[in-house]
Amino acid sequence: MNHANLAIDHAKVDPSRVAVQMGTRAVTYGQFVEASEMLALGLRRHGIGVGERVMLFADNAIESLIVYHAVARLGAVLAPVHVSFKIRELAYALSNAKPSLIITTSDLFETLKAGLIETSLNPAIVFLDNTPQVGYPHLSDLMAEPDSFPPIDFPPEQPLLISYTSGTTSLPKPVLRSHGAETWSAKAYRDAWNFERDDRLLVAMSLSWVFGLCSLSQSAFAAGATIVLETKFSPTRALELIAAKEVTAFAGTMSMYAMMLQVLNQQAFDTSALRKTILGGEPRNEVVVAEMQTRLGLRLCEAWAMTESFPALAIHPVHDVDAPPTSLGRCVPGIEIKLVDADGWDVAVDEPGEAWVRGPGDFLAYADEPELTASRRTADGWLRSGDILKRDALGYYTFVTRQSEIIIRGGVNISPAEVESAICAHPDVLDAVVIGLPDNVLGETVAALVIVRNDNSLDTGKVLEFLADRIARFKIPTNLFQVTAMPAGTTGKKNRVEARRIAVALHAQALQVHVELPRA
Repeated sequence: MNHANLAIDHAKVDPSRVAVQMGTRAVTYGQFVEASEMLALGLRRHGIGVGERVMLFADNAIESLIVYHAVARLGAVLAPVHVSFKIRELAYALSNAKPSLIITTSDLFETLKAGLIETSLNPAIVFLDNTPQVGYPHLSDLMAEPDSFPPIDFPPEQPLLISYTSGTTSLPKPVLRSHGAETWSAKAYRDAWNFERDDRLLVAMSLSWVFGLCSLSQSAFAAGATIVLETKFSPTRALELIAAKEVTAFAGTMSMYAMMLQVLNQQAFDTSALRKTILGGEPRNEVVVAEMQTRLGLRLCEAWAMTESFPALAIHPVHDVDAPPTSLGRCVPGIEIKLVDADGWDVAVDEPGEAWVRGPGDFLAYADEPELTASRRTADGWLRSGDILKRDALGYYTFVTRQSEIIIRGGVNISPAEVESAICAHPDVLDAVVIGLPDNVLGETVAALVIVRNDNSLDTGKVLEFLADRIARFKIPTNLFQVTAMPAGTTGKKNRVEARRIAVALHAQALQVHVELPRA
């Protein structure tokens, strides 16, 4: 097998169908396959062979997808790195991947050189943009003359991709994925989300992360659909594309939908072209979900997975119309999930437990990190997710919290997602992120950054009174901070590390709206 066949199969049937569109540029399936074949030939002639690693350090571009399929065709391994990586993170990725070739752009060259100084590596460097540095080739220089280079047939476990996760408190984890896992995941997402060849899927997430590169782009290829690629996410731009009927399917994080709602509250857009809306990546904001579903006339079909194993849970837009409103969905066919307590024993129905997963979409390992791999995978192949879920009698799962985000106040565990949901139910609140602040007596106290609707002032007393009827007293935030925007990470999710830093700074400088509650 070879993952490159995903696009090749559709090019054989309908080579003139548009595979990827970015701005005014459109590449058909036939052109996409031809370009990836020419690049695979060129890479091979430049010494890139089976198992060699090619690093991609660049913003989204159609060429990024062509590179991925060219690398797959010849049996090399792609290692995309996000453009926001600092020198320490980049140096780790370089040392871990040990790329033979790096594809980058001129605006990132100085950062790349600084990262390389931290290592002893001397890889070949090729530029993706039209202003390459003197003495370095452009990607087009690698493109060989059209010739036949069929994808090499590999066993399913052949390595294909290293995805460096977006860790905010430690170095990225190098998730090594195979041809078999990538192809299975693409087809499984295609079926779970009902992607079809007439769909036009907006991909505004970075192709450095598996959500953009794999979950969305490869599943679109599996359906023979069209990818509408953007450099980065803009809520206004996304709504403009939808209004122009350029997009019929959209997938985003909760934060992305919240930003779109803010725009819709100030400006009307025709969203009738949308047929499918997918939600994933972070806890739900029930108010935003309800308002967006009303405005769009569509269910935001939630899904749950992790970089190490996907897909796992999904709401099908047709088959799961009657699923519980807050559900993450049911198990994707072929996936096993069990919920366990702290001792690894299965929990009962409707009881919270950590989700353990295994299936065909599992990663191979953390590349060259055997101890890290052993800490994540059990002896019998289960992957520990670190997420606490519940399962009902019908097999639908709901999210409770992430173990790493639990706030421990006076020895009692508090789920940020639960408190966020309660705050966002207040009619004046548009969005909130809940974090723990250090406390000399209780260990941690609960704090929240809050965005208020229509730029009004935060009425702290009313919000606290509202919360008192909805959640236990020890869960009510001691500090509420009004902000105009949520700190977001490179994946489009709320950046809780940055949110905590902001809250700590505001608290220390006494610039926040502060309400001190009697200690429990």
